[in-house]
Amino acid sequence: MAAPRLTVLLLVVLLVLIAFAGIGWILARSPLKRTTVERFARRQRIAVVDANAAHVVGALLITHRWRRAGLVLGLLIGVVWSLQHASLNLNFLAGFLGWFVGAVVAEWRISRLDQGEQRRVAGLEPRSVTRYVTPLVLGIAAVIAIAVVVVAGAALARDGATWSWARWVLYSVAVVVVLALTARTIVGRPSGFVDPEVREADDALRCHGLTVLAGSAVAAAYPAIVELAVLAAYPDGVPSSVDPGWTFLIFVVLVALGWWVAVRSPSAREGRVARTADPSGDESGRESEPESTPA
Repeated sequence: MAAPRLTVLLLVVLLVLIAFAGIGWILARSPLKRTTVERFARRQRIAVVDANAAHVVGALLITHRWRRAGLVLGLLIGVVWSLQHASLNLNFLAGFLGWFVGAVVAEWRISRLDQGEQRRVAGLEPRSVTRYVTPLVLGIAAVIAIAVVVVAGAALARDGATWSWARWVLYSVAVVVVLALTARTIVGRPSGFVDPEVREADDALRCHGLTVLAGSAVAAAYPAIVELAVLAAYPDGVPSSVDPGWTFLIFVVLVALGWWVAVRSPSAREGRVARTADPSGDESGRESEPESTPA
């Protein structure tokens, strides 16, 4: 009787894996919605016109496909991982990490986006992360990084350098390294397009990509913060009579905050667009002054 049951279980698992693979393929190949482009244009304060439409849509399509493919692949890996415990579960952390990896891969792919037909000139504007990410988002990311360091230090002081401590520290370091390398790639992408519409679209895509990565990093910090905080609070293990509900609160806060940063936070372009549309009073004042004539 055991053999037929095992065969049925393997068939069910195989069907689930095939279903996930099929869903992943469908989602990854799904077309980019017009509303996605319109939402991007509103947030980044640009007009998508004929000159820059190919650049914008091409980049957004890459991120659209890779993020969805990463999400499904992460969920699939989580399902396979759960089989070692004789269960079949969806691991949403694995799904999110897959989405995060997909977002990172997409930014590297955008760097290789073929723009051979676009003319370029050498640009003189300095480029750095602070140009494309708002101080608010940078501040949030800094606070989260400090929180990770604090709970890691507290856990080390309470429980020592255990394997549980080391793996979450390594996880945090890996996230930071991946983000730093990807941010460097985004900032260093070839620019200097002659067409001003394409140049603005390129600037908007950099702002969008870096902000999404910052929000993803905020959300990705939650498992490390939670696990390290638990190690600091309960170095001998969580008692069976204790239900640390604050861990769920940390999860909700960090995921919601990461989502807001990635999707809803103001773009760094808002200030630049506003200054372009409304020049400073000093310059306009100087222009309105009559020219002095020699005595």
